[in-house]
Amino acid sequence: MLHIVDNFPIQHSFLQSTHSGDTIILKDNAVYAAKQEYLKEAMTKRTFAHLNLCVSKTDLLLRNISNNELIRGVAVVDNFDEYQDCLAQDIAVKSCN
Repeated sequence: MLHIVDNFPIQHSFLQSTHSGDTIILKDNAVYAAKQEYLKEAMTKRTFAHLNLCVSKTDLLLRNISNNELIRGVAVVDNFDEYQDCLAQDIAVKSCN
């Protein structure tokens, strides 16, 4: 399932309800959840280990977050076509705002 999240902080109960192989696209303020410092403070690495985590490059740039600040394994979606590819790969979409 594809989850599109745009609010920060992300509720731990939401992450626990995801399934192995799910894709999460972090947009808007939710991109802060992909920062290494957030992962250290709020969650364990295991939380994101079973997920395909993507972040919007535009939102990273707007918030002055560099790729070096992101947790390992995060995919940066940098254009509309890549975003559409993520949408096309998953039949079910759930938006968490």
